[in-house]
Amino acid sequence: MTLTMRSLKKYLFVSFLIVSSAQAGNAYLPNDKTASLTAAPMITIPNAKQAFPGILTGGQPSEAQLIEAQQKGYKTVINLRPAAEQNGLDEGDQVKKLGMHYINIPVSGANDLTSANSQALNKALSDINTYPVLIHCASGNRVGALFALDAHQSAQLPIDAAIDIGKKAGLTHLEDTVRKLSK
Repeated sequence: MTLTMRSLKKYLFVSFLIVSSAQAGNAYLPNDKTASLTAAPMITIPNAKQAFPGILTGGQPSEAQLIEAQQKGYKTVINLRPAAEQNGLDEGDQVKKLGMHYINIPVSGANDLTSANSQALNKALSDINTYPVLIHCASGNRVGALFALDAHQSAQLPIDAAIDIGKKAGLTHLEDTVRKLSK
C-alpha cells in the first residue's frame, strides 16, 4: 500500500492528535513531585480509586480500614467530611493514634466546592514526605470534584479533560456543579 504525501500528512496529524490527547489526560498530577511514585496501596474503602501516584481516593473508611491503611504504610489521611457527618467517630483522633497525619478540609457539598478548598487540598498534597495519602469523603464524589476543579483552575486544563480527571478520582453527581464553577 502506497501513501500519497497528502495521506501521509493526514495520518501523521491524526496520530499526533491521538498521542497529544492521551498525554493530556495523564498530564495532570496534584503534585508533580509524585510522578516517580507508584500507585498507593489498595484498601477496600468504598469506591476506591488509584487515580494518581501515591494517592488513594474513595469513600469513608471504617476503623478496620484505617488500621489497614496504617499497616500498608499510609502516612496521611485527608478527610473532606465536615464534623456533622462524622457519626460519632473521632477519625482525627484515631488516625493520630495510629501514627498517621490527619487533615480535615470540610466540604459539605456543592456550596463548599471552592477554589479555596481546592487549593487547601493541593497544599495538603504538596509535601512528598507525607505520601502515600488516603483522601476520602462519604463516597469519593467531593474528592473527585476538587481534583477536577484544580485540574481546570490551577493546571488550566480544558473543562472536559478536568472532568475526566475528576471522574478517575471519584467524581459522579457533582459534575454539573464543577462545570458551572468553571465558567
